Amino acid sequence: MDEHTVEKLFADRPDALRLFRSLAPRIEALGEVTTAVTKSQVSFGADRKFAWLWPTPQGKKAPDDVLMLTLDLRKPLSDPLILGVQETYPGKWTHQIRVLDDTVVEHVVNEGWLEAAYDFGSEHPPR
Repeated sequence: MDEHTVEKLFADRPDALRLFRSLAPRIEALGEVTTAVTKSQVSFGADRKFAWLWPTPQGKKAPDDVLMLTLDLRKPLSDPLILGVQETYPGKWTHQIRVLDDTVVEHVVNEGWLEAAYDFGSEHPPR
């Protein structure tokens, strides 16, 4: 992962960067994970992408210095921390999670959501 590009992505967002640095290694430790850093996000993939992290855009209806996490899973989850769930195609449920602090990171890890997303991303996509 290009650390310079990550620093630029999280410029002026020290809390979001700290949370990113807490969560990203946990995603990368799941197995053979590839990462891609763009101007707006960091994506994580196996056979296909399964997780994305990015700072919330300034001026949105969220605190300025927050990390967002998107996970693709086989089934929808229901939890107060999940802002939204959408079935983007049959059998693929995209979950939006606002990571406000370390307790959210621990909850995501302890609930097994990262492993479930990695498992989903490790399947070969349907043809």
